[in-house]
Amino acid sequence: MIKRQVTHMGMPLDEWVHESCTAHFGVGPDWATLYDIRSTTPGKLHATWLLIWARVHYEILGKKFASSVALNDRMRRILKRLEILEYLG
Repeated sequence: MIKRQVTHMGMPLDEWVHESCTAHFGVGPDWATLYDIRSTTPGKLHATWLLIWARVHYEILGKKFASSVALNDRMRRILKRLEILEYLG
């Protein structure tokens, strides 16, 4: 698992990488929100494990962990299974 800070479109984000999966999180004083997640080998559970570890990390830091709106049904199922709040706008 690799975690580093990157700047995307002028915004600082935490970038997490696990196996074939990369995810970006916006982080504030008391929150962490998943903005996007991509895997080059879907179905291998790389995204699931990345989200589990990221959630534990941010919640230990006292941050509310959630996701922006899922852009596809596969992601929505992962969020629901892991009980991660999806902001619907």
